[in-house]
Amino acid sequence: MSRIESSPTSLHPGLVEPEGASSSQAPARPGPARQASSAPASSVVAYRGPSGGPPAQGGAPVQGPRSGPRTGQANGFDFAIGGAFPPLPTGNLAEQTKQLGLTAAQSEAAAASQLLGGGAAVDAYARWHLKLLGASAPIQGAPTSLTDYTSRIPGAAPREAYDYFVRNPGAVFESAGIQLRPATAKLEDGAKLFLEEKGLPPVWAPITVRLEPGANTVHITTLDGHPLRGTNRFVFEDDGGGGTRLRQYSAFQGSSPATAVGMKVMDPIERQHDIWRSVHGHLHDALAE
Repeated sequence: MSRIESSPTSLHPGLVEPEGASSSQAPARPGPARQASSAPASSVVAYRGPSGGPPAQGGAPVQGPRSGPRTGQANGFDFAIGGAFPPLPTGNLAEQTKQLGLTAAQSEAAAASQLLGGGAAVDAYARWHLKLLGASAPIQGAPTSLTDYTSRIPGAAPREAYDYFVRNPGAVFESAGIQLRPATAKLEDGAKLFLEEKGLPPVWAPITVRLEPGANTVHITTLDGHPLRGTNRFVFEDDGGGGTRLRQYSAFQGSSPATAVGMKVMDPIERQHDIWRSVHGHLHDALAE
């Protein structure tokens, strides 16, 4: 992590998602101590990813959408964080209790899914359960954690990159070690899905999708029972050189006491960064070549 000085307008909650992020712009993680007079108020912490290396050697050609834990080759992946860190549980006691109960139930379902190896029965249960869940976007006015991810996909137009994301969600998320429940061949506007991740405990993280094809934009909002209240907005825009610049605006809060426990026993924020690093890398690898 390296501290950079900037005016992070891209982190302004109004640009993240209208569901409501806070206006706090305090740095997420303090850097090395320095004199107060030399630290401007607009500074944020940014991650400078590796420049990438040569393509992997050997192996048979892969047909169709690529999957697996790959990262982009020199895709310029970077991110800046701001707002309120770490994310704190939001909502009243009744709301947090509800979210905690759903998170626990969905963790049990994720364990059963992994034991059974997915399949039609798991997908049928996932569809039924998802119907019961409402959107769980950030609560207006509450402290909100903000992240602005960015990467480049040279040689692929924004529409091409957007279409690939929408038409190959299984491969895109599998690149980060995540399975979609129910299995999904294509993202549909209004679709509800679980993002299944192995772990201790295993996780079924429910989301809903909103597509904005006219703006080459994909919106993802968490549903009840997700460990975080959050939104992610993926914007595929022209980079001015015949390629695509992918901007991902993320805003999230804790949904229940499970968030605070998770922050102590593991590092879910770093895992979140790893997930999106892999997703951005997969899009680069699949399209830039």
